[in-house]
Amino acid sequence: MSVVLRPIALSDADALHALFTEPGVRQYLFDEILLMREESRKHVEAALMHGAWVVELDGLIAGFTSLRPVGPDRELMIAVSERCWGRGVGFDAGRAALRHGFEVLKLDRILAGVDLPNERSHRLMARLGLCPTGETDGPKYRATTYEVSAAAWSTSSRRW
Repeated sequence: MSVVLRPIALSDADALHALFTEPGVRQYLFDEILLMREESRKHVEAALMHGAWVVELDGLIAGFTSLRPVGPDRELMIAVSERCWGRGVGFDAGRAALRHGFEVLKLDRILAGVDLPNERSHRLMARLGLCPTGETDGPKYRATTYEVSAAAWSTSSRRW
């Protein structure tokens, strides 16, 4: 298995639309809303503005990750195709995004939010070293908020 992250491109819009509309992906990423192709394209255009990556597995698009600006902070976002669940793709993508955030962007901390019923993503956040900091209301579900500091990242074996 070879996971590669590369910068997102507008030409990825169709493949990402397919990803964004998979039932298991859209359940929490878009609160079960089925996006139209143009809506997916707008998400790709927004991701181009702040730097995001397409996750490739063996040459095929398997996911998406970004460090989306949220006020003065960045929020880790990871979406992995259902066909790749349970293969470590989300962990590899998240680890690479965190490394970029701390080592290249020199961020002090990185945040994340996970809908309460999304057990798979809660386990991923723990594996990546993010710690729960509270809960917040979301459009459909309450969400757990997570955070990892640069100091915690620098002492963690998870960064490798």
